[in-house]
Parts: sequence; C-alpha cells; structure tokens
Amino acid sequence: MGPSTSPRRGRAPAHARRRRRRRGRFVGALLLALAAGAAAAYVGGRHPFASAVSRNGGSGSAASALTTGSAARRPAMPPLAQPTAAHPLSVLVIGDSLGEDLGFGLEDILAHDPRVTLHAEAVGSTGLANVAYYNWPASFESELRTYHPGLVIVFIGGNDAQGFDVGNQAAVFGTSLWHQAYTARVRHMMQEATAAGAHVLWLGMPPMAPSTGLTPDMAILDGIYATVAKQFPLVRFQSTWKLFEDASGQFATALPDPAGQLVTVRDPDGVHLTMAGAVRAAEEAVGAVQRDWHVHL
Repeated sequence: MGPSTSPRRGRAPAHARRRRRRRGRFVGALLLALAAGAAAAYVGGRHPFASAVSRNGGSGSAASALTTGSAARRPAMPPLAQPTAAHPLSVLVIGDSLGEDLGFGLEDILAHDPRVTLHAEAVGSTGLANVAYYNWPASFESELRTYHPGLVIVFIGGNDAQGFDVGNQAAVFGTSLWHQAYTARVRHMMQEATAAGAHVLWLGMPPMAPSTGLTPDMAILDGIYATVAKQFPLVRFQSTWKLFEDASGQFATALPDPAGQLVTVRDPDGVHLTMAGAVRAAEEAVGAVQRDWHVHL
C-alpha cells in the first residue's frame, strides 16, 4: 500500500507472485494434501492444536449457524480506536491464496490512506487442516508480535475441505471428530488474535463454481467460522456468500461494478478472485469494519 506497506520478507513483488500462483495453485495443493493424507499431519499432542479438541468439545451443527446481514451482528462490540495519520491502524491480513487475493484488493483501496498500515501476509496453498504443510499458529503468533495489529482480517478455508489426524485417529472431513478438531483450530486462531489485543474480521469463504464441487464444503466451513466468532466479543464474522452470487442466488463469474458495468470477478478456475473480485471483497471488509467498529477508513 504505497510507502507504508510492510516489507514482504524477501518475497517477489505482488504482481509476480500473482502470476506464479495462478498455475494450478488451489487444485494442485488440495490434491497434494489429499495424497499425503493423514500421515503428514501432526500427531502425539505436540502441536498447539493437538489437545484443543478434548478441551473445547464439539461444534454441533456448525453449517446451520451461517447467517448474513445485520441480524447476525451482535448489538454492541468493544470499540476500535479511530486511526489517524499520527496513530495509524495496523492491519494484518492472513489466509490462503484467496487471502492473497483479498490483500491485493485491500492494497488497491487503502494504498493512499495514511491512517492504515497494511501487512498482507496470506500464504497460498495453506489452511488450518494441513498444519504439517504450513504451521499457521506459529506463524500467526510471530506476526502478531511483529506487527502489533489493532485489526486482523482472515480469509482462509479454500484448502480445508480435507481430513487430518487427531492423535491416532483419522478425522474424515465432515465427520463429528473433524468438526470438533477443526472448530478447535479456528478457536485457537481467534484466541491468539484477541489475546494479543486485536479485533478480528473473519471473512467467510465465497461460493465456488459448480464444476469444482466445493460449494457445500465451503458452507460447512463458513458455519464453523460464524459459530466460533460469536464466542469472542472482539471477533466479527462477515459472510461473502451473497457478494459473489447473481440476482438469482447462483454462483456468478461476472457481476455489475458500482458504475453498473459487468466485470469478471472470478478466475477461470471458479475459485479465486480477479482483481475486480478482490476489490469487491476488500470493500465489503472495510465496510464491515466501519459499520461494526464505528471507525472511518
């Protein structure tokens, strides 16, 4: 985001990363994770997620908890201080490759706002299911210490419709054991952020193209995010579902922009966002922050 953007720790420029990660980044990563199977997951209770299931219990019917609109919002939330140029808001963006897309959108609309310091730290092909591939709890803890964010925006889940090991048991996606374990992982991330004093905006996954077969899985994940968010006063869940549907409630490849012009918002893979789609998601995120925490960005 202009001169106040944080360094990307040796990574290639955003436009170069964007070109590279289009090469089968989602499907390839998911197939790799499925092929690796449960053997790649952490076992033996050494990982921060490992004992969380027994401590926190199950999630119930998480998918049914997904709600949208003002009715889903809590009536009052702790305030977020109005940022100024002298005291800018540190915003940390994390997630998978969809989180990278969101980061590009946020950079586009906040690049010249001196009241915001944006740290776009999403990592493609990652998630909360395969912690052996990328250890989000450890990375997140480090980023919280480094950036001291007042706001964390999370956009993750595209690679998480898969099973993993819980101790010596295989948690198959969608089963009760999987729901318990994945819910505990989401709760752990929210606990990390709020314990560090950050407000959290957790964006739900959007619907995916019918050809991917992923839309029902994304609804399950969104239900978990929405349910767990209600347990934390500093956390807000924001659905992106209707944001990427057409007037008939179907997955949309193209949608009208603010000027009424039809623009392509989804990549050909039916999963990722174009730049127009990324800006659309970013504007929704900024709008949610302004509405719920009464700050002006």
